[in-house]
Amino acid sequence: MFENTFQGPGAGTYTNHTIEVLLMLLVAFLLGLLLGYILWYKWHKLYHELNAEHNRLKAAHLELEKEHASLRYKLDESEKDNAKHRQKIMSLEGDVTGLRFRLEKSESDLVVALAAGTAMGARAAVGPPPNPDDLKVVEGIGPKIEQLCYDAGIWTFAALAETSVARLREILDAAGPSFRISNPETWPKQAALAAAGKWDELKEYQDFLIAGRNLDA
Repeated sequence: MFENTFQGPGAGTYTNHTIEVLLMLLVAFLLGLLLGYILWYKWHKLYHELNAEHNRLKAAHLELEKEHASLRYKLDESEKDNAKHRQKIMSLEGDVTGLRFRLEKSESDLVVALAAGTAMGARAAVGPPPNPDDLKVVEGIGPKIEQLCYDAGIWTFAALAETSVARLREILDAAGPSFRISNPETWPKQAALAAAGKWDELKEYQDFLIAGRNLDA
């Protein structure tokens, strides 16, 4: 019955066109499937590549965060150490300032001591004058103490008058215990009177002395 419906002069041609259309539709469908598969494959591949790249970047980000945290910790520790070092430097600077002050004072004291030593040495280096004064004229000075004065560069009444009592005590203390009992408090004054040739005043003054010590002292 179906065959009778399409019988006629153009029935074969119609059938051929129908087949051609079906074939074209099938080819188009297959091509669509193939194109869709190719596109899906590329998209799927790109998706996996992007996902892998995302995971790699995420892991790298985590590593960078860990490294940043480690560097931040090290920075904090370094700042603490720097603060300690600054405090230590300030303390050392204070010590240096104190030591510099002590050094300057020591240098000043040394200059004074050298000047005093030089003056004493220069006086001693001059040597005895041709006619040294008889220092035994001074009450309290005997031959041995007179020699001690000579040895210290004190050759004249004028030099004895300029010598301090403290210096005379040093000379006596250095000579030994037997000389430490002597009291040189009045020796410079007696020597000054003798150097000025005031013998009468010296005699009057010595009348009040016992072993070179002023009774009023």
